[in-house]
Amino acid sequence: MERASQKKQVTDEELAVEVASGSRAAFEELVCRYSLRLFHFLRPRISTNQDIEDLVQETFLKAFRNIDRYNPEFKFSTWLYTVAIRLAISHYRANKPKELSSIPNHVPVDPEEIVTRKDQSQKIWAIAKSLHNKQYEALWLRYMEDMAVKDISLVMNKTQVQIRVLLHRARLNLGKKLNKSIQITETRPSGSVKHKYSFL
Repeated sequence: MERASQKKQVTDEELAVEVASGSRAAFEELVCRYSLRLFHFLRPRISTNQDIEDLVQETFLKAFRNIDRYNPEFKFSTWLYTVAIRLAISHYRANKPKELSSIPNHVPVDPEEIVTRKDQSQKIWAIAKSLHNKQYEALWLRYMEDMAVKDISLVMNKTQVQIRVLLHRARLNLGKKLNKSIQITETRPSGSVKHKYSFL
């Protein structure tokens, strides 16, 4: 039990250093920590679950092969998401005609795959998936990965000012979609209690 507790305290950055030293166990731990998170991050940009799973595997494979390029002075998540988003962009460009015709306006939520289990969080991220790809990605990195604006700018290859504008627009658009969803699904008298979301 004590050993398991100590394992949880190892940071992503420390695990990455162990991977660079040849530790397969450390690599498997990083895969365990990030597989589902990467899946949901890539979901709005890619149309099929199989393609997403392939991209997640490709992301880890590329990260493993290039782990010696990772600088542990920086957050591992920033580096990993940069790898993922570059692969996703390449995939999107290669499959653009098919993707544009097959991406649904609303992506149904699989409760077993949601990272956070609270009903409110499920609702927010389910609706967030209908935002523009870059808005969704910025929100995910900021609030699910807790990245600073400067780190998001590195991942998305944009200036910090552009990221702040992107986050601002994403919050506004998500707020409108949430309010619309509430109006459709709930009948409440005027002046009822406001719904408060942590990042709106």
